[in-house]
Amino acid sequence: MDRNSLLRVLAITAAVLLFWKFGLPLITGSSDKVQSVPEEAYVNAPGFVPDTLDAPAEPGKPNQPAEGEICKINGKRFDASLSTRGAAIVHFNLEGGKYEGMDLSTTPDHERWRSLRTVFRGPDGKDQVKYDRVVWKLEPPTEGEAGKSCTFTYEDDDVRLEKKLTAGERPFELLVKSSVTNLAKEARRHQLSIGTYSFRKNIDLKGSLGRQSPWVTELECASGSDVVRKNRDEFKSGWFAVPSVDRYAAINTQYFTQALMPDPAPGTVTELPRCELLAEEWVAPGQAHDADDAAVIFHAKLVYPAKELQPQGTASYEEIAFFGPKERDVLAHAGGSDRLKDVINLGFFRPVARVLVGFLVFLHEKVTFGNWGVAIILLTVCLRTVLFPLTWKSIKTTIAMRKLKPEVDALNEKFKDDAQAKNLAMMELWKKHGVNPFGGCLPQLVQMPVWFAMYTTLQTAAEMYHVKFLWFKDLSSPDPYYVLPLLLGAFMIIQQRIVPQQGMDPVQQKMMMWMMPIIFTVMMLFLPAALGVYMLTNSVLGIVQQLVLEQVAPRPKDGDKGGIVVKQKGEKPKGDAAKNEKSLGDGFGKGKARV
Repeated sequence: MDRNSLLRVLAITAAVLLFWKFGLPLITGSSDKVQSVPEEAYVNAPGFVPDTLDAPAEPGKPNQPAEGEICKINGKRFDASLSTRGAAIVHFNLEGGKYEGMDLSTTPDHERWRSLRTVFRGPDGKDQVKYDRVVWKLEPPTEGEAGKSCTFTYEDDDVRLEKKLTAGERPFELLVKSSVTNLAKEARRHQLSIGTYSFRKNIDLKGSLGRQSPWVTELECASGSDVVRKNRDEFKSGWFAVPSVDRYAAINTQYFTQALMPDPAPGTVTELPRCELLAEEWVAPGQAHDADDAAVIFHAKLVYPAKELQPQGTASYEEIAFFGPKERDVLAHAGGSDRLKDVINLGFFRPVARVLVGFLVFLHEKVTFGNWGVAIILLTVCLRTVLFPLTWKSIKTTIAMRKLKPEVDALNEKFKDDAQAKNLAMMELWKKHGVNPFGGCLPQLVQMPVWFAMYTTLQTAAEMYHVKFLWFKDLSSPDPYYVLPLLLGAFMIIQQRIVPQQGMDPVQQKMMMWMMPIIFTVMMLFLPAALGVYMLTNSVLGIVQQLVLEQVAPRPKDGDKGGIVVKQKGEKPKGDAAKNEKSLGDGFGKGKARV
């Protein structure tokens, strides 16, 4: 490809990107259309003071109603505060190590968005419970349960509600049990729903070049082996629902999850709930929905089928709530099984990523004795070793192209003013000698799933969160001193100098020598240090490989008259050609051109 052709390709690529960004919305319609979500109507019980939402883009401003009584639960690796205003979570603080003091509750100021909030009103008007929001009463703890559970109750002439939240035996888990008792003189219906919520401003969701924000949020429903994932842009038409969910409804960020799991016990309601998801745009009047201060409220709910109770009848429901980091060893036992394993989204190449994760964890636990940085380096070395048979194909192609360099140089000189004729002559030369300059591309493409899986693995690993290594304060964050990006760019330049791109003229080689290192250096300014350690190690190993190749099959020097000659049957090559044939060996098969 000559310089003009390369510039044309770059211009076409830029034009396509500009059309996709600005032209396509003019044809298909802008994505800025107003979200269509039915307005929620709440019926408040006597004595309940509703939230004031005069500044909807900023939930958390003052002028909110007074908080109710607070009940605290000290669980395994967390400390939760719950209020009688909603019988739901106000704060959920993680405890211990690198998560110390982190609060996973992002909606403490508004009862309507507090996680584990429950609603009992049915959709058909024959309601057992008349109100969406009631004034809960905090019951005194029984002996031995202080700090371990909170029990909230509500009672009127028609119904008695009881909601008990208890610290689970496993990390980051709360057990939720709700019961509805019919006190009316006739049969009544109710429908229980329980939800978890997250509030994020647009500025928090914006990523950097090459890296998405760690707070980018994904909503999920999981039932059986099926997992449905939705991002914020897929809710222009409102709610999305999945029926009969037996695993979880969840709100996921890069390193954390808020998941609700139905957990029917003997004697409780056994009908499976449906999972309902919504990313609700919360915008102030006159404010653009993509403004930095505009926000999104993420909803994930379990909604049980409506149930009718006879007088004095009781229905009970149980769920397990998991609010915590996506640590693989914890998720393996969450909910009493591995129901939450899919909250880690490993992307399209997840089968490969799971193998890499398993091996990385093995190296961390058994070989490096707890050092994640060294484990990444060892994993990179092992990957290069395992993939070497594919790399060898590229090496053989490189050797073949080097042997052809004198003849390629001659063609460049002969057809320097006729790019089309030069390309045809090059193709004839490669065909004549049985050399495919693109023969090294297929092995590289085969390795692509491994590269993408490795990228996803290190990009989403909660195990790297706030982990120190060398001068990095946090392997999940970019290098704060920019040493790693600069080193990576320098090593890439060295690698390009050792082995310039084959089949390119000097101008193209110079462009590639500087373009790729600059691109990767800029990207590494924003990518996690864990990924940078992998890329830098891989680059160093690539340089070592090239240095060895230079010793085994050095490039022809300028003026070298060696090159490839066609070996006819019974003919022995002479001079430099004979030496070249010996260095190349028999790796290209019989009947083809020999060097």
